[in-house]
Amino acid sequence: MQSQIQALSHATAPEPTKCIVVQDLVKSYKRGRVRALLGLSLDIYEGEIFGLIGPNGAGKSTLMGCLLGLLKPDSGSISILGMPPGFLPTRRITGYAPERPDFEGWMTARQFLEYHHMLSGRDRLSRDQEIDALLMRVALPSNVWHRRISTYSRGMLQRLNIAQMLLGQPRLLLLDEPTLGLDPLGVVQVRKVLMGLRETGVTAIINSHQLDEIERLCDRVAFIRDGKICSVQHLNKDREEEYTLKVRWNRDRASDNVADAVAEAAGAAGVCLKELTLSSASFTLAQESAHALLRELISRGVMIEEAVPERTRLEQLFEMGGQNE
Repeated sequence: MQSQIQALSHATAPEPTKCIVVQDLVKSYKRGRVRALLGLSLDIYEGEIFGLIGPNGAGKSTLMGCLLGLLKPDSGSISILGMPPGFLPTRRITGYAPERPDFEGWMTARQFLEYHHMLSGRDRLSRDQEIDALLMRVALPSNVWHRRISTYSRGMLQRLNIAQMLLGQPRLLLLDEPTLGLDPLGVVQVRKVLMGLRETGVTAIINSHQLDEIERLCDRVAFIRDGKICSVQHLNKDREEEYTLKVRWNRDRASDNVADAVAEAAGAAGVCLKELTLSSASFTLAQESAHALLRELISRGVMIEEAVPERTRLEQLFEMGGQNE
């Protein structure tokens, strides 16, 4: 009976709505001598956070430029909610945060957002309230709102960059290295903003080399190499995947029975002891078990100096050139 109910639920589940459809996209430069995209095809669904990864020169930035309507492909097509990129109705629903924003340095943050609020055609009566809310949302300190942008640090500029992207409540966001230059608090803030937008049905595309952030944020990731998509990975946030944690301790200060203590700690924490040396050990575990393991090791007198995860899933994918094992 349960299997029949599950089958029925799968059969009646609605198909996700496609936000972006890219078909056979080709783009070259220098009269065809440099080929950036070679027949790239991709579907991105409404409400998902989608990541683009790959080596430098793979075609990621070219794809972003085509999605924004800033670059015209040689052939192929792009549809954004049924509309072509670059059309005014498409731009009205699109927010963009470039990797290296070029702000008018003589403006203040408020003046800059007021200017873009006017360009967006939004109601002037709500301007001040919307701008205050955006600046607080990205945690830009209020004491710099009226300072010239030319005096801002890299992190402040990036916060303002995210704020202008969100102006007008866009349904599609394109972000190029959104956490570049941010301190850890700023990275967390951007992550919270994007996770909150996902719950409202906003679609986001992130181009980044920060693989750990991509894994934290994205539902799916496309690995692009030589102008083609090598693979698309689903990142299941509901399932805790196992990874390898490497723990190192001070060999000179370690007790004679450190090996026994490490083995006992692994057993007590319910993790697998993968490798053991005189000064380190590797464990296979789920993220939720890491804290328990470290607590058990410390309680048994293991003088831990470092605990770091080995290669993440996307790092392994990067090393393999985008191909699955």
